[in-house]
Amino acid sequence: MTSIVAKGSEKSSSFPSVSVGVHKARCIKVIDLGTQKNEYEGNITWKRQVLVIWETPDQTNETSEPLTISKFYTLSLHEKSNLGIDLTSWRGRAFSETEKKGFDIANLIGQPCTLNVIQGNKNNKIGSVMPLAKGDKIAEQYHTNVIFDLKDFQNGKKEVFNQLPEGIRNIILRSRELEGLDQSDNGDENNGSNTVGQEPVPF
Repeated sequence: MTSIVAKGSEKSSSFPSVSVGVHKARCIKVIDLGTQKNEYEGNITWKRQVLVIWETPDQTNETSEPLTISKFYTLSLHEKSNLGIDLTSWRGRAFSETEKKGFDIANLIGQPCTLNVIQGNKNNKIGSVMPLAKGDKIAEQYHTNVIFDLKDFQNGKKEVFNQLPEGIRNIILRSRELEGLDQSDNGDENNGSNTVGQEPVPF
């Protein structure tokens, strides 16, 4: 007897992903996503978010171009925030009280590190960010650095925005700032600044 069996569709991505494991990496893009809406169990909050992207020289596609991997962060240096945890691990030391007053995340651009990539529900994801081992080397940077600041977009400078992938552009366009909503009621938004705090400090 012939069987006609229905199965779930198998989707194969045309974009290879960074494999599970520990990889040398370098930060190549820091993207200001603006203040994004978060809804959980009926509660709505607005949080300033950024997207950080790394290239991994030991993981390449068919044309030998290093693969990239990214992580979304809330712009906060709180010790329990993902950004605070990853930057502390990456730097190899905690932030001082003075440093907590201001850290310009654009300083991450070009900085090498070691990424521990783990298996996620759908795609592999970054489990932790660590410094390179002492004396370790990393290949020269391949991708061009990209820093997108929402303030530039608001001031009519859209060159960098127009070069971003459509999916990221759509996220930015959903930000509270670009919807023209008042931000004065939320202290977590940093008033449109990419700096955590007030004064930028070196990485």
